[in-house]
Amino acid sequence: PRMFTGNPTFKTGTGFLLSRWKPTIWYFGPAVMLRNLCFALIGVAYPSDGIAQLVLASSILSIYAAFQSTQAPWRSGALNRVDTVLTITVSVLCMFLLTIVPMEDEKEVRLDRYRPYVLVFFLFAMATMVGMLLYAVLFLFGKIGPSTKATKNATKTLMDAVKEMNRQIQSQEISDEKIYERLGQFLTVQEQTSFASLLQWTLQEVFNVSVATGSGKGSRRLSMNTGSTAERGERDRRASLSKSSESQEKVAPSE
Repeated sequence: PRMFTGNPTFKTGTGFLLSRWKPTIWYFGPAVMLRNLCFALIGVAYPSDGIAQLVLASSILSIYAAFQSTQAPWRSGALNRVDTVLTITVSVLCMFLLTIVPMEDEKEVRLDRYRPYVLVFFLFAMATMVGMLLYAVLFLFGKIGPSTKATKNATKTLMDAVKEMNRQIQSQEISDEKIYERLGQFLTVQEQTSFASLLQWTLQEVFNVSVATGSGKGSRRLSMNTGSTAERGERDRRASLSKSSESQEKVAPSE
C-alpha cells in the first residue's frame, strides 16, 4: 500500500491489479486471474463433455465464492455482497443445467472419468470434519483457544496506542491531512468508519473516556466521560454498598 500511494510509477504499472481491492487485501487480483484462467482451461481439458464442463465450472465458482466471502476484498461492501451472490447463483445454475445435458457416454466411462474429482472432494470434506472435531476436543480441554497473556498484551497495546494518539494530537505533531493520508493507505472509507466507531465505543464503555471534538485548534482531546456510563457506575456502587449494609444489619441481631 505504501508503494501504491507514494510511487506514481508503481501505481501506474500495478493499478489494474491493486486499485479495485482494499489496501489490506491487495493480493486478491491474482486470485481473480486464476479463476478466469481455470475457466478458460475447462474447454481445453474437456472440449466435448458438457457434464464435465458444468461440474468443473460449478466447483471453481464455489471455491472462489468461499474465498471471496471470507476476504471481502472489494473496496465497497455492496460490491462484495453482489459478487458473492452472483458467484453462488451461477454455480447453482451450472448444477441445474446438468439435468438437461444429454449423457452420451456409458456409466462405466463416466465413473472412471469423474471418480478422482469425487474422491478428492470427499476426502477434503472428511478432513475438514475431523479437523473441526479435533479442534473442539482441544478447545474443551484448554489446549487451544484465547490466551490470557495475549489478551493482556493486546489490551496494553491498545492503551499505549490511545495514549500516543492523544499525545500527538494535543501536541499538534501530526495534522488532520496527514492522518487521513496515512489511514487511506491501509484502510478504506468504510473500514475507517468502522474503526472509529469501535474505538469510540471501547473508550466510552471500557475506559470511561469520551472523545471531545470541536472546530478550534487543539479542540480534539480525550476527556473523562461524565455521561450515562459514569452515572451507571455510580448507581451500581451505591447499590452494592446498600446491600452490604443491609446484610450486616441482618447478621447483627443473631449475634
